[in-house]
Amino acid sequence: MPRNAPIGILGGIFDPIHYGHLATARLAQEYFHLEKVLFIPAGTPAHKSVPWAKPTHRLAMLDLGIGKTPGFELWKGEMYRKGPSYTIDTLKELKKRHHDAPLYFIIGSDNLREIPRWHNFKAILNLAVFCVAHRPGYSINIPPQLASMKVKSFPGPQWKLSSTMVREYLSRGFSCDYLLPPKVAKYIKDNGLYITDVTKPYG
Repeated sequence: MPRNAPIGILGGIFDPIHYGHLATARLAQEYFHLEKVLFIPAGTPAHKSVPWAKPTHRLAMLDLGIGKTPGFELWKGEMYRKGPSYTIDTLKELKKRHHDAPLYFIIGSDNLREIPRWHNFKAILNLAVFCVAHRPGYSINIPPQLASMKVKSFPGPQWKLSSTMVREYLSRGFSCDYLLPPKVAKYIKDNGLYITDVTKPYG
């Protein structure tokens, strides 16, 4: 690993973490030769709905999902910060901790159009390189407001797996084997998470 290798940042609600998150992180790490990838769960999302699972559950599932995977780390800074979770605050804090290493912000092409709505988004563009993974149905089109953004693309996993999909399947009684790490699936089952109506058929 070269000196001052970039550090990857993968933020999200992770409600729950699934193999799509993990595959994206590993592909980015290998493609960009990242020193490590920080998984950063949002505490109070500023632009999305309230998470289904409590912060303690989301942290526990992330910890189980990442395990001891080399180069993967859980960073809890947003969870313990008061108020909404703003990306600008996280990047500033990480820049202080890793001032010599470039920050590579990992994002899917489906989220590009949301960036102009982020708090102080223009300042964010100066703090990180955006590493964009193609998501099916979303081309990598840079909005005009993001013309100054530093962008690199990489081959993300080409499937439409999402936490929303996983929660839907779990609520209908599916095990979600091969969509979730086994320890995460067991944790969800043991704690009765995401169960709403297991009698309702799919379709």
